Amino acid sequence: MAFFLALLNGVIGSLSRLVNASLAVFAGSLRGSLINHIVGTVVAGGLLVVGVRTGVLQFGGLPWYYWIGGCMGVFVVAASNYAVPRIGAVLLGMLLLAAQLITSAGLDHFGLLGGSPIALSWTRIAGLALVLTGAAVTMTERRRRRE
Repeated sequence: MAFFLALLNGVIGSLSRLVNASLAVFAGSLRGSLINHIVGTVVAGGLLVVGVRTGVLQFGGLPWYYWIGGCMGVFVVAASNYAVPRIGAVLLGMLLLAAQLITSAGLDHFGLLGGSPIALSWTRIAGLALVLTGAAVTMTERRRRRE
């Protein structure tokens, strides 16, 4: 089930970037991000009201860094809203994926933010190199089209 959800997350993430970028063309990057987060808050609240439970809803005692996730989300949506119309969904997706994988590899390797350490093996390094190569090829192709 986790693999399916990861794949579905990728599909929905790509679609949402395009929908949000279209919204941003209409409303502006930051206003588009605000609309996105208001709708997300209403949907998440609605799911809680109808009984979809994923944990205890409590705010006291949370480590300070748990509170910055929402700020990060606003940045991600607003930055994507700005970037997609300018560089396209494929290049944004490649760069986003490369940055996520490199960051995730570091978080895994050191077991940061409560995760169990997962060593950075040569196969993981090779996989990261392939993704970075793909991003570089995509960027090179884009530069040639502009010339």
